[in-house]
Amino acid sequence: MKTMVMRLRALLLRDCAKLQGGVVAAPKYRFVSLMESLLNLARQQGKIVACIFAVSLVGLTVFGTTLPAAVFSPPNFVLIRGGDFLMGSPVSEVGRDNYKIMNFQGNESQHQVRVSDFYMSKYAVTVADFKKFIDESGYRTDAENWGGSVIFSDGSPRFKAEVNWNQGVSGIVRTSAEENHPVVHVSWHDAAAYCEWMSKKTGKLYRLPTEAEREYACRAGSRTAFNTGENITTAQANYNGNYPYNNNEKGLYRENTVPVDTFAPNAWGLYNMHGNVWEWCSDWYGGSYYDECRKARIVANPTGPENGSYRVLRGGGWGDEAKNCRSAYRHYPTPDYRSYSVGFRVVIVP
Repeated sequence: MKTMVMRLRALLLRDCAKLQGGVVAAPKYRFVSLMESLLNLARQQGKIVACIFAVSLVGLTVFGTTLPAAVFSPPNFVLIRGGDFLMGSPVSEVGRDNYKIMNFQGNESQHQVRVSDFYMSKYAVTVADFKKFIDESGYRTDAENWGGSVIFSDGSPRFKAEVNWNQGVSGIVRTSAEENHPVVHVSWHDAAAYCEWMSKKTGKLYRLPTEAEREYACRAGSRTAFNTGENITTAQANYNGNYPYNNNEKGLYRENTVPVDTFAPNAWGLYNMHGNVWEWCSDWYGGSYYDECRKARIVANPTGPENGSYRVLRGGGWGDEAKNCRSAYRHYPTPDYRSYSVGFRVVIVP
């Protein structure tokens, strides 16, 4: 480190008479290539250096310290540092009571999980994001190949032909004002295809989050029903406010998605981890998988059963009761399922 600082100091002193238009100015010296010189030296040694410069009429003093190299920092992603957490919910949690989906018993049995570092998108994939994928790849979604999707209109859901990703909850084509809303009417297959396209496009490994990663990131260190505490309001998330959590005060029912950057993010900088749209996870669903994990005491980076018939959704949607938006709540339709309240977000493997 000392050698690097001395080399930088000598370089700057040698070239100070030639440097033009710098960001730091003294009566005799202007230093335009200060940062460029610093970064060039840092690259040679595989480091990033943070320096404090004291400039005076009589000389230049450089104080330096070495910081961890920021090798990769994708925009609109948050680096989620790995750790251990208690996945699932306690038996006393309101809303955890027995529920069945697709004839499977809901299982939120608590078990210890360890996850590694990963990057997660701050936001669900938007209509604009998905349009770029479609335009560049020519991909056809399951809704386009198989005749439509489930919409919500006149107070109830129904299947409608010729509805796909560029339409909103009621089956009407999205306007430019809704390009920042989460894309809906996308299946698990569609979400996986988007990840594959992004991986090829960027050279980085994009994928759907595992169920464990999704809950870990949603909780952001919390152990309550929601990352907001023991309750969540419609000022904090987009769900059906006619069905508040644990008999709390009713709220708004917006009957639509909202832009992906609506509401305050959780403690780790992630938006809409509760409500707005359900989000696909990479895992197959297994009714007994959590119990198997409990027997192992602690499970590292679980990815769900090796096979199955249903894929996991997390987070809850704009039309759901608050209890279905809990951090631990699990939904599991078939991978070709698509509807007015299903979207996804992605992770990048460091």
